[in-house]
Amino acid sequence: MDLISYGDSIPEGDYRLHSAFANAINFRKGKVIVSLVPPRAGAGPFNVVLKQLPPGAKRLRSTRFYFYIDENRLRKEPEARYSSGVPNTDAAPEAVQAGVEALAVILARRSPPKSLAFIFDPALEKDFSRVFERHLLARFKKALGFFKAGDYVHGVKTMRGLGLGFTPSGDDFISGLLAGFNFARIGLRFDTGARIEQIFFCAEGSNLVSNAFLRCSYEGKVNSQVRRLMKALGGGDPAELETAAQRALEKGHTSGADFCAGLVFALREVFAS
Repeated sequence: MDLISYGDSIPEGDYRLHSAFANAINFRKGKVIVSLVPPRAGAGPFNVVLKQLPPGAKRLRSTRFYFYIDENRLRKEPEARYSSGVPNTDAAPEAVQAGVEALAVILARRSPPKSLAFIFDPALEKDFSRVFERHLLARFKKALGFFKAGDYVHGVKTMRGLGLGFTPSGDDFISGLLAGFNFARIGLRFDTGARIEQIFFCAEGSNLVSNAFLRCSYEGKVNSQVRRLMKALGGGDPAELETAAQRALEKGHTSGADFCAGLVFALREVFAS
């Protein structure tokens, strides 16, 4: 069992098994979720990336120098520690804005059906065909109306927990919003602190995993795919932006697309203000 990387935000302590999937084994300590993931999943603030996932793992312990997974001990090598902070960029805001618009086009073209990519192409609303899905779409659009009007509190309250899946689409979108406004604040030096606080104040709900992702975005921490995508926005390389977007979209069924939709929505709001 080889340790490839580990997140910079994993507290020391004992964790109990929360959930297990083919490509992730999640452990919980209080409100913290730490995930054992394979290399394809990539680094993240709370990810422990292993060459191979240990089947049937039941226990995780994190100490200053080691991870213990059941009876296996893995040393925390300093060079394997992933730094999850939102990146700074030397790109001009106009270059990033152009990248954001290009990303919106990519999302409309490449996102899976029934994601929030319909924001960038209303023709995608046709995928919400069943009665329940049409009601869901109406709620999404109502929340977006609040966000566009600058009413982040009602927007979050309407969007929070909305949708299906391990993490609901609405939660993923809000997480993307927070990441986008933090990228604007840290990477582009826009004053978005008040918006970040308004959004996070009522963002957390009953989904523990969603809450963990939301807090990461609030604190300006992102996984390696999102970090790469943020860097590509101002890089002026269409091929790299396309590749980075595709990697970000691979998360979950619609989770990656919904997160990216929130990211683009936030950055568009910043550039429009």
